[in-house]
Parts: sequence; C-alpha cells; structure tokens
Amino acid sequence: MHYVIIGGGIAGTTAAEELRKLDPDSEITLISEEYHALYSRVLLPHYIKGKIPRERVFLKKSGGAGSGSAGESWYEEQKIEWLTGEIVLRVDTKNKFVELLSGREVEYDKLLIASGVEVKLMEQDLPGLSYLRTLDDADHLVELLRALPKDAKVGIYGGGFIASEYLNIFHEANLQTTIAYRGSHMWSRGLSKEAGELIKNQLVQSGIVVLENAKEIEFLGDKKIEAFLTNGQTHPCDLMGLGVGVAPHFSFLKDSGIEVNQGIIANQFLETNVQDIFVAGDVAEYFDERYGRHLHVASWMNAQMQGRCVAKNMFGEKVSFDLVSSYAMDIVGIDVIFIGDVSRSDADETKMIGSVNDGGVTEFFIRKNQIVGAILVGRNGDRKAVTELIRQKATGAEVEALLV
Repeated sequence: MHYVIIGGGIAGTTAAEELRKLDPDSEITLISEEYHALYSRVLLPHYIKGKIPRERVFLKKSGGAGSGSAGESWYEEQKIEWLTGEIVLRVDTKNKFVELLSGREVEYDKLLIASGVEVKLMEQDLPGLSYLRTLDDADHLVELLRALPKDAKVGIYGGGFIASEYLNIFHEANLQTTIAYRGSHMWSRGLSKEAGELIKNQLVQSGIVVLENAKEIEFLGDKKIEAFLTNGQTHPCDLMGLGVGVAPHFSFLKDSGIEVNQGIIANQFLETNVQDIFVAGDVAEYFDERYGRHLHVASWMNAQMQGRCVAKNMFGEKVSFDLVSSYAMDIVGIDVIFIGDVSRSDADETKMIGSVNDGGVTEFFIRKNQIVGAILVGRNGDRKAVTELIRQKATGAEVEALLV
C-alpha cells in the first residue's frame, strides 16, 4: 500500500505518523511546499516575541544521537519519504498519480489532501510589509522588528486572527500601533456589536489607535513603507502587519473531478467524492453529524485531530470525525473564544448573556433548538460549561439556567 499525502503541516504529518503506526510495512510519501520540518504555527508568535528560541517551534525531534534539532531525521526514522520544496501541479484521479512541478509523477493507492490555506496578498508590495503564516514569514518579521528605528510607528490592516497576533506582538514590544479594518469592528461578520465594542474598548485602553470601516488602503513610500492612507487620512508607519484573510489551496485539483466549495467537500469520514482520496485540515469542508451540515474550520486543533482520524479511515476503518472544535486567543488582555459552529448565517437564532458594562459577553448560536456554537469575549470562565452544553446537544432553553 502506498499512501501519498499532499501537505506537510500538522494535518498531513499527523496523518503520516498515525499511518505508520497502523501500517508498519506501507509506503508513505509526504509532499511539502516548505523546506522546514514540521513546526508549530501556534508557537510562532512566541518565537517572534523572543519568549522561546527558534528551534523550539519544531515539533518532531529525532531519537538518534547527534541528529538535527529541527527534526529532519525524524522522517527517515519513520520511513516516510519526505519531499520538500515540491509544488503539486495536478492530481490524475483516473490513473492515480500526483504530478509535481519538478516533473516527478508520484503514484498512490490512497491519497490525502492536506494542502492547507494560503495568505491573501495585497496588490501593493513594499519593503516593510509583513505577512504572518509560515516560519519564513516569522523570520522576516523578526528582522523587520530588529531594524525598526527608535520611536517607530507600526500599523496593522485586518480584523481577524492574524491581525490579533500582530496586535499582541506589537503591544508587547511597546510600539505605537494603529490598526485599520474594513468592518465596523473586528470579526464584523461573526461577532456581535457588543463583542466588537468590548474588543475595541480594550484596544483603546491599551493605547492602540483604531480605524474602523477602512474599506481601502494605500501604502506610501519609496524604498520602504513610510505611511499608509485610508479614509482620506495619512498615518506614519515604519512596519505594516497584514492580515486580510486566507484562501484554501486547491487550484491543482482542476479537472480532477474532486468536488470543492469553500474547501474540498468530504463526508463525516473525511472521504471526498472520489474513491481513495481523503482530505484533512484547513482545506477540508467536511460533514459534521453533530451539526448536520458541512463545516470549514481552520484551526490547529481541528487539523491535528483530523489528521489522526483520517489515517484510520485511510487504513480501512470507519471512524466519523467528531470534535467540538474551539479556538481561543488573548487580544492585549481580553479573551476571545470560538467554540463549535459559529456561522451566524446558518443559525436560527442567537442568545446572549453578559454585557459591555459587565465586561464580557457569551453569545450562543442555536439551530433547530440545539446549541451548536458559542463566542465568548471576556468570559473565559464559561468555556468548559459551554463546550459541555454543545457536546450534550443542549437546547436553547437551558442557557440562562446553567450559565447566568
């Protein structure tokens, strides 16, 4: 049996590791666009802040004496063929092979697509602009921070997860920061106005300048960024962090017959519509039996757990992916937590406890009288109870009695 995995991130590498345990005699080929061994994207901000050394971001340590600290020899020890710096051009589902830019064609018996998502890029490009997705991005940001002049001013464009990481990095470095985002508040499509107000209040109290409804932005400068222009005003800027979203990476699936939407469509077993082809991680749009619909969840926990689950299904077991996924972060002192299915457009109704005056809100998302998700801002203490409510498929009527 030859398992081929496209994507060397947490989903693909976890699947490879689990497959090796399940099928010791199989062939496993792991194709990665990056040259680095598996590293934690979650730890990148800690590395950038100087809280951990760079080598700590790598997750697969070798057991052999004298081996490299970045874990390159782990793949050899696991008998996994690790192809680095390779770009997949297409998947031939009829003849069952993957064509690479290098010219190689890799045949498979079973294929896993765990290619992740890509950062959306701005049309303008100037020295001093920063994106934050990969280890190379993190290295670049470290160098930009080191080169900043005294009393530097920095900017952020974006209102989601990556923008929040920049907020924490710049705030901890005591940099004068201005953030601009396109909506009326951060996560304007997902958060309530109350949650948005709580976050804005925290930013302002932390000395951060907030620019709302910045639909368009222009970067100014000759040899490097010197300022940015939005809503008719110019703001001095020596470094600009960009977090304008991500997009799934599946252009190589053209003419493959594999069904795609926001992500690659899969059932509860992470199987695509094409036999012997599976999907996991940020690129997956999988059917969740708990919520009765397809979900597209881009989080580290989700990707790792899907890697474990999909390996069992590739091996021949039938295991539904069942996880009440969550993602939590602290934004300059206020907790923001997403649990379960928090699609506002797919909810029948929402219920909220707490208030801006209380310093925190928890908003429940309810569909067919079942609690399917929740967003907590400034109410970290609710997290365990809320997760359990979703896991038990509690009804909307149970919210106030259990959590007020």
